Amino acid sequence: MNPLAVGSNVTLNLVPQSPINIGTWSYETTTIVLFYPGGSSVSTSYRGRVSFNRSSSELSISSLQLNDSGLYTVQGMEPVLYAVVNLSVQEPISNVTLRANATDLVELNDTAMFTCSVSSGTSLSYRWLNGSSKVTASDRVRLGGGTSTLIIISVTRYDEGPFRCEVINGISNGTSQPIGLNVRYGPSNLTMMVVPEMTIGHTDYKTGSDITLSCSTQSKPAESYKWRFNGMFLNEQSPQLSLQNIRENQTGSYACLAHNNVTLQVASMTTMIKIVEPISAVSLNRDGKPPILDQSFTLRCEVTGPVNYIIWLMNGQLISLNNRTFFSTDNNTMVINPIQFSDNGEYLCEAFNAVSNLTSIAYNHVVNFGPERPAITSPDIAMTGHIVTFKCSASSQPPSQFSWFFNGSQVATGSEYEMGPLTLACHGEYNCVAFNNITVRNSTVSKMLTVVAPVTMTIVKVVGAQPILNERFSLTCGTAGTVYSIQWMRNGWPLYADNRTDFSMNNNTLTFNSVQHSDNGDYQCSASNPFSNMTSPYYKLIVNYGPEMPIITGPALGETGHSVTFNCSASSQPLSQFSWFFNGSQVATGSKYDTGPLTLASHGEYTCVAFNNITCRNSTVSKMLTVVDGPEMPIITGPALGGTGHGVTFNCSASSQPLSQFSWFFNGFQVATASEYDTGPLTLASQGEYTCVAFNNVTGINSTASKMLTVVGHSPAPPFQSRVGLMLTALLALSLCL
Repeated sequence: MNPLAVGSNVTLNLVPQSPINIGTWSYETTTIVLFYPGGSSVSTSYRGRVSFNRSSSELSISSLQLNDSGLYTVQGMEPVLYAVVNLSVQEPISNVTLRANATDLVELNDTAMFTCSVSSGTSLSYRWLNGSSKVTASDRVRLGGGTSTLIIISVTRYDEGPFRCEVINGISNGTSQPIGLNVRYGPSNLTMMVVPEMTIGHTDYKTGSDITLSCSTQSKPAESYKWRFNGMFLNEQSPQLSLQNIRENQTGSYACLAHNNVTLQVASMTTMIKIVEPISAVSLNRDGKPPILDQSFTLRCEVTGPVNYIIWLMNGQLISLNNRTFFSTDNNTMVINPIQFSDNGEYLCEAFNAVSNLTSIAYNHVVNFGPERPAITSPDIAMTGHIVTFKCSASSQPPSQFSWFFNGSQVATGSEYEMGPLTLACHGEYNCVAFNNITVRNSTVSKMLTVVAPVTMTIVKVVGAQPILNERFSLTCGTAGTVYSIQWMRNGWPLYADNRTDFSMNNNTLTFNSVQHSDNGDYQCSASNPFSNMTSPYYKLIVNYGPEMPIITGPALGETGHSVTFNCSASSQPLSQFSWFFNGSQVATGSKYDTGPLTLASHGEYTCVAFNNITCRNSTVSKMLTVVDGPEMPIITGPALGGTGHGVTFNCSASSQPLSQFSWFFNGFQVATASEYDTGPLTLASQGEYTCVAFNNVTGINSTASKMLTVVGHSPAPPFQSRVGLMLTALLALSLCL
């Protein structure tokens, strides 16, 4: 321990322990112990109070005195070392006493001085406390006499204490009894309260109100009060002043005065009280004409009672000055110029004074305009016999009044006009005039009504000539009623214009530039208007043509005595009429011609002429008739007698149409063809019957004639069997031809 109390013992040792063979312990400059191997020597002045431990080199001192304080040094020479300790010996503190020069003081006028003392104690230090707070030196607080004195210059109420001093040394401490100061102060921090309390910056009250003014301050000893109104003292001497049922003449300055009889100080505070009549009525009225779009409009806020200021609101939002909205100097008039639709809404004005505010009844502001964009709703077209309703509307505030005109004459009033039953005379322009009796404006709109009669008839008619192949042909659609459109159909399918087909007269006429067979069919026209339509009965179009490609059917050959029938036909619409000519002379009419029994004079060219009485065209075709006859019995010319060695020529002829073909037979064997037969040199064997067979290859008829040739010579006659064979051969040939 260090410091140590007077009378206590102390041991000084080395850390770490270090045995020293040769060395000294000294106090300041005085040697206490000298030690060496085998012994030690203690200074005379310390004998009986010190002891030395040779093994540990410790030095013990008993019954310490104040003069034992100081530096203690151990110094070794074997081994060499050096260590120092500063030992403090102190006397304990006792009987700490605090004194004050005065305890009754006046704030800011007096100085307080405290002195702290002890009965005993050394090495003292002082600490000053104000309550539990440490007191430190400042411009007003000074510590003197080694801090044993505390001086507070110009004391304040916060210096009342209690003050104590605390004395401390290294081994003890002590605290004095507290001393408090009685500091008189004030009045200060004077405040005034007005009840009821107004908002900050406002001291205005309604007439008839009750007001209490209260004063308070900090003062020691307690203060006394006085009140003044507009500089004149009132009888009230308490901290409160009550004003009952106040009137406007009580408006003025109210002052509270507080006085301290010890400090002789006075504090005062003044407040202004204003007594104001409340606003009793606010109304919002139109000034001048009603609001009309794009014109100027004025609203006036009329207030009963004193007014500080007026605000204007639209739909609950504050209205501020802008390039269309203007306010009068006192804000009681608002002008909107020019007024727009955006100004529609609910307007209010609110008037304020210091004690009240009142809002007007809402003014529902509707901008009058129009009539604009008038429009008529009605059908554009209607059918005779029906009733039509016209409706007229216009953007307008207030709603417009309407008048109806037809062909310049008024026919009705009101937004709706019903007309009918309709006739064709109702066709025309209808005018609606919309009028606004506030804006004094009108606007007109027109509507054209087309009146149509129902379609009551459609029929397909031929225009001009009948349809003839490759020629121009037209059909027209006959109608009754009002027709807007005509549609042509063939075989139920719509027809459209192409390079051969044209429509004209609003589709009323269908024209084929060059009618063809492909145009055959059932034609209809359908006429319509928006309310009716009708389709015609079928018109069957058959294209007339021909006659073309006439043909005669009948045999090219005829046999005399027989009849031949010719038939003539031709491609034609309608069917052709026929005439027959033979060798340039007409012989019959009709498609069929029967020649009657033929003669060879009937041979020749037969002509059929086909005629179309619609196309007025004819066409001719001819046919050659060959009349055949025979052959009749042939005639053989030539000698009946011939001599051997000479030749004989036979000629065979037969009446035949066409000319016959001839074959010669001798003794049953064919010996030649052609009408002439040359036997060559005769022999007796050449004697016999020569047969000529005439054959008509058209009629398929043959005819036979024979001639006997006698050969003059000496050869015997052929046997009978040979003659018979020859005859049979000839007969066979004749039968084959037949």
